[in-house]
Amino acid sequence: MSVEDLLDQAAQIEATDMGRARSLVQQARVLARSTQHQFGEAEALYRLAELSYASGLNNEAFVVALESRDLSAQCGAVKTQVSALNLIAAVQHHAGNYSEALASAFAALELYRSTGDLTSEGMLLNSIAVIQHSLRDTDRAIVTYEAALMSNKGQHRPDLDAITLANLAKVRADRHEDLLAVSLGESALVLATVHAPEIVPEILARLAMAYVSLAALDRAQARLDEADGVVRDRTERKVPLSPGSVVTVRVARGELYVAQQLREQALREWGEALDLATTSNMSEVALSLREKLADLNKAMGRFDQALAHQEARYALNAEMFNLGTDLRIRTLQIQHDSEHSRQQSEILRLRTTELENLVAQRTDQVEAFQLEALLRVAVMAEFRNPDTVDHPVRVGDLAADVVQELGCDSEYVERMRLAARLHDIGKIAVPDAILLKPGPLTAAEFEVVKTHTTYGAEILAGSTSPTVQLAAELALTHHERWDGAGYPGNLAGEAIPFSGRVVAIADVFDALISARVYKRAWTAVEALHHIVEGKGTQFEPRVVDALLAVMARRHPSLASVLEQRPPGEPPRQ
Repeated sequence: MSVEDLLDQAAQIEATDMGRARSLVQQARVLARSTQHQFGEAEALYRLAELSYASGLNNEAFVVALESRDLSAQCGAVKTQVSALNLIAAVQHHAGNYSEALASAFAALELYRSTGDLTSEGMLLNSIAVIQHSLRDTDRAIVTYEAALMSNKGQHRPDLDAITLANLAKVRADRHEDLLAVSLGESALVLATVHAPEIVPEILARLAMAYVSLAALDRAQARLDEADGVVRDRTERKVPLSPGSVVTVRVARGELYVAQQLREQALREWGEALDLATTSNMSEVALSLREKLADLNKAMGRFDQALAHQEARYALNAEMFNLGTDLRIRTLQIQHDSEHSRQQSEILRLRTTELENLVAQRTDQVEAFQLEALLRVAVMAEFRNPDTVDHPVRVGDLAADVVQELGCDSEYVERMRLAARLHDIGKIAVPDAILLKPGPLTAAEFEVVKTHTTYGAEILAGSTSPTVQLAAELALTHHERWDGAGYPGNLAGEAIPFSGRVVAIADVFDALISARVYKRAWTAVEALHHIVEGKGTQFEPRVVDALLAVMARRHPSLASVLEQRPPGEPPRQ
């Protein structure tokens, strides 16, 4: 039997029989060494390191991964060397040595790019972003995750997209950008359900936590019930399930219980999560759970228990620090005075700048991805009502024609075409019961509908893309009126941004000529006469004139009709 055959056999059974898999990999290593098959030995070493890491033997995994890395470099097994470096980064990250982990991850990316293969670049960028998130460098983590998603394009790896979107949602949640976290999490869930089912429970749990933060407790409850169902199903079918997923579900359940004022149940969930995190060597999670339990016990007046958790937390923190220190010392001992060590130090110094340059070179691609992702969210907001699915595109096209008529340059025209499609993205936060209500809205319901402007601006805020910035501006202001009677800011005249004034008229016109659950579709003539009636009150006069010119150009037959008012009043909205 060959080295490759032994490694293939081990790969097939490692999820169900790790001991047997380790034995097969050891045999492969011995066979490779006896036949001087250095490529095979390097791969066997890496696989042994991977199995050790999966078993929680981090020190052993680190030493064997270093051996694999060095042998791979010696014999030119570049992809095995990349895998070893990435595993070294994972061990260092687990020990809290984030700077060293970042150096190893950048080294893996640098080496991988030298192969000309793009298949796993997104995965490596995702690893870097995870470390940046741990360093609390969330701005850089977001940029790197977006670069990972761009790298995945064309690689047919929806599983990697699901993982990256889920991680990006986690960053947004940590920044308290909960609406955006929900949007990204829901997108990740769609992909993961088909292509990465093993991460579905964790995605559902993190969605639940975001909904708790938004005080949408019913939605949080529904997502957690789904997560529990997936966990039960996989357990009954004896399908592997990571302890991390189970812990995350329990943490989320505890958060929901706290929000529901069910403190005893929250203590139970977090206590069980702590036990599982401790036995699974999930030190960072255990540290966080100790803090949650201490705070909750204190709030309940159980000061002895709170103190016990705080003391255990300090002890665990010291243990993690010592582990990180031991790992740093081991790294220095193995790499001391070696040329390779100097190369890694140089890479650490240069890679951040290089990655920024890479992202700068791909600015257009990243912006295109951002827009594509946001447009999908906007479509989701409209998709609940089949009559409005194409509304964003029509509004974007009409707004672009209006600003072109007003003399704007071609770059702004195209930017407006894309940005205006996002004007109603905030409707994703409006409940279906209100959005699809066939009858008139109550005053309270209309107040909820109004929030789609501020929610939309919040979802789109913070982007460096000029198009997304424009979209945020017009999402907030497209329901303002020229006379100051609009919402949400009661702005008047030129205090309303130009983009909001244009999209206001495009949005109203398209809404009038479209059928809704509460009205029939108006004719174009009826809609235009209504627009003219609002000239100087609801709409800026010059924008009204521009719209009339656009419609006359689009439909020459309307030009003469617009000069006459049809008999009778147009139907009410």
